[in-house]
Amino acid sequence: MIIKRANDNRYVAEDENGRQIGSCAVIRQVQPRIFPDRPVQYVIRVKCTDECRDLLYGAAVTRARILASKETEPCRVYADIDASAKEDIELIQALGFHVRDGIMRMRREVTDERVSVPAPPSCTIVRDFLENPEELKKCLRRYNECFGVNYNESWLENIASMPDFARILMVSPEGLCGEAMVWSRGDTGVVGIIQTARAWRRQGVATYLMEDARKYFSSLKLKKMTFDAWVLAPGCVPLARKCGYRKGEMLTIYPELRMG
Repeated sequence: MIIKRANDNRYVAEDENGRQIGSCAVIRQVQPRIFPDRPVQYVIRVKCTDECRDLLYGAAVTRARILASKETEPCRVYADIDASAKEDIELIQALGFHVRDGIMRMRREVTDERVSVPAPPSCTIVRDFLENPEELKKCLRRYNECFGVNYNESWLENIASMPDFARILMVSPEGLCGEAMVWSRGDTGVVGIIQTARAWRRQGVATYLMEDARKYFSSLKLKKMTFDAWVLAPGCVPLARKCGYRKGEMLTIYPELRMG
């Protein structure tokens, strides 16, 4: 077995017959809107068989350390690991990472009472289904900017094709305040994406959008609703708790490298 460098930040493992049996990548993301204190995030992702796990994680962590050491802005390094991958979690902890972040699925019952929180003054709710190509492009651009990614239109089109998909927007005379994208999975409503315009943060926009999603799910006669919260993203878990969600299972673990 050998480890080859595919490009600056990606490695592949091959067996003695030249067959690829695993790969790893270090991905740089800039997320000042989500993590203003540490806007640069290096994400380690590894896909491999047992025989090359140690070598690929070692290569990825070494590369991430080098990249992080060259940053002039505050940054962090973390690994993106499925919560059920116990061997990967144990290995990454042995390499100096600690587990305190990840994606948690939070849950609540769907109820039909009126929205109890007021919308900010002069704001109104609009729903659409992202059928307009120009609106889809604008929505994708906002998402990529917020989360520091570079997804293409087919990614968002796939989301918009989910059962009972709807986009919930809060708008003011000055423009867009925030938006949520929701859909259903069986008898469960899913709040999949929610984001607030920078100028409208901490004014109740996200809370109202979550509540309007509940109303939408109630109109569909759904019984439950979920929201996948990024644990360390400021305000994410508190928002869910404020809206009546309770903690559920961890879907993904983000072990973080102890820097310094």
